[in-house]
Amino acid sequence: MLAKKNRLTRKEFDIHFKKGKRFHGTALQLIISPSPTFHGAIVVGKKVYQRAVDRNKVRRSLYPVLLEHKSTKYVCIVIAKPPLKNIPLANVRAELRTLLHTSTAS
Repeated sequence: MLAKKNRLTRKEFDIHFKKGKRFHGTALQLIISPSPTFHGAIVVGKKVYQRAVDRNKVRRSLYPVLLEHKSTKYVCIVIAKPPLKNIPLANVRAELRTLLHTSTAS
């Protein structure tokens, strides 16, 4: 879980969702935009998993990867795609690391 100061409000989420640059992977989409401080969010919708328990499990496993990039000055929104269901979580975490590395390097 992210600390309260690193979470996005609904208004900030909407703003950065519209204006952020998008990077696509097999199971995830990363939306990133510059910011004075680090903020993040992970979204796993009902199209990916119906049960809240499963959605929360995915979110809890991805937050540590997002926190590895806490020192960057970006807003990072991670959105899970339906193919995530068929991919092991270890591979999904690796994909998120790759997306974060390529997006912050450019």
